[in-house]
Amino acid sequence: MEKVNVLGTEYKIIREEMKDAEYDGYCDYTSKIIKLRTDNVNKLGDFDCLMKKQLRHEIIHAFLYESGLGPNFEHYKQFGHEETIVDWFAIQYPKIEEAFKSVGAL
Repeated sequence: MEKVNVLGTEYKIIREEMKDAEYDGYCDYTSKIIKLRTDNVNKLGDFDCLMKKQLRHEIIHAFLYESGLGPNFEHYKQFGHEETIVDWFAIQYPKIEEAFKSVGAL
């Protein structure tokens, strides 16, 4: 089982088949578990790429919660965090990291 350290809190990463085709993963901050689907139910072309982005997405949710920003977003009642900004970070992080590395900013 994979684990990730999020600001001193360990989250387990569990990969399993999911019955609901509407989502590809989730972060449960109450049990400190991140779940990702293993079944390509929507028949996507590059499923591995999607799952890497999804894992980043769920880890960002965990970071937001562990840093005290759990209920402080516009859609917190429905999603827990504002999904647009979480997705933005998950998608753009590899590019940001590369830019930082290229100029010695890390």
